[in-house]
Amino acid sequence: MIKYYLGLLKDKHRIETFRGAISKSVSPGDVVLDLGTGLGTFAFFAAKAGAKKVYGIDKKDIVEMAKELCKFNNLQEKVIFYKGYSDNINLPEKVDLIITEMLWSLFISKTTMNSIKGAKEKFLKENGKIMPESVRIYLAPVSNQKAYNDVVSVNEYGIDFTPAGKMMINNFHQKLFKKEDLLSPPKMVKEINLMNINLDELPIDWHGSFHSSYSGIIHGLAGWMDLKLTDNIILSNSPSSTATVWENIFFPMDKPLKISEGDTIDVALKTIPFEGDYEWNWDIILNPPQSPFDKGGLRGISRSHSTFKGFPVSKDFFRKKSLDFIPDISPEGEITKAILELFNAKRTVRDIAEEIQKRFPHQFKDIKDALGRVERVIERYSR
Repeated sequence: MIKYYLGLLKDKHRIETFRGAISKSVSPGDVVLDLGTGLGTFAFFAAKAGAKKVYGIDKKDIVEMAKELCKFNNLQEKVIFYKGYSDNINLPEKVDLIITEMLWSLFISKTTMNSIKGAKEKFLKENGKIMPESVRIYLAPVSNQKAYNDVVSVNEYGIDFTPAGKMMINNFHQKLFKKEDLLSPPKMVKEINLMNINLDELPIDWHGSFHSSYSGIIHGLAGWMDLKLTDNIILSNSPSSTATVWENIFFPMDKPLKISEGDTIDVALKTIPFEGDYEWNWDIILNPPQSPFDKGGLRGISRSHSTFKGFPVSKDFFRKKSLDFIPDISPEGEITKAILELFNAKRTVRDIAEEIQKRFPHQFKDIKDALGRVERVIERYSR
């Protein structure tokens, strides 16, 4: 865990851009919330920028390191950290600014949006602000053979993994592109104002056309985001910007196509709510310019992709998704149910584990085995 968070610190461009925006946005006496605080970096920036009090919230144990760093840097009088989900935490006061970096390369995540919206409604003062203020999502057709090969090269060790490769084509991937890889200027497909998140309007349903600036091969689509941190500070992970840990998002196509300068590339990008988040669909249609001699040729060549086809599913998966499915508790469910029923504010962890081992002797060979299972349930469901 710590290796991941320290790795994020090495992205100096991203960190320094946020620090500059925090410095300009925090006024002496402000109260600030760092949502998804991690190591507490942005919380510390806010404290040093003059905030009266800073609160950091994170659901992970990394908060314990943030607390240690806070003391080590003599900021414990200004900064307080909480571990847990923001909807389960109560702050002693409303805040003037919410800072969050719970992001990925294209920002769209239902979980993230719900967290930001909930935090705004629960913690933010009437005239408070959120950083980033807004996000714009961009798309462009891209040509990059290496990125494509990284995705589809599945014939290894004398074994043909082609069926798995088809699933890779129906997933998006983090790749780093250059401006020269883009076949045409980008287009904005979505803008989200974080001060006024409407979850019903959040899904993307965009259709647009690109005109190839030069001849080449289209391997798919590149996506990225521009974050408006303040009125005049934009942080972007676009191919023409300084690289960040977010890189870019690559939506590959199953069969790359040769294109000529001036060809029209029609694109549809859509997100569909599914299991608490979104599945992604992308369609690419190549339409070369019409000519008097055109007999059909390559016009209207279409490539359709969906993350619904990007993971293996069994008949049992779809059976359980049916509204007519009648569920029955599984053996694993029986164990979890039994553990939860033993949560009565009287039994110790050892007491519960001993009882579970006694009830399910075939599942747990010894008390240590039972303790592992009990501890996982405790971590998720106890308070």
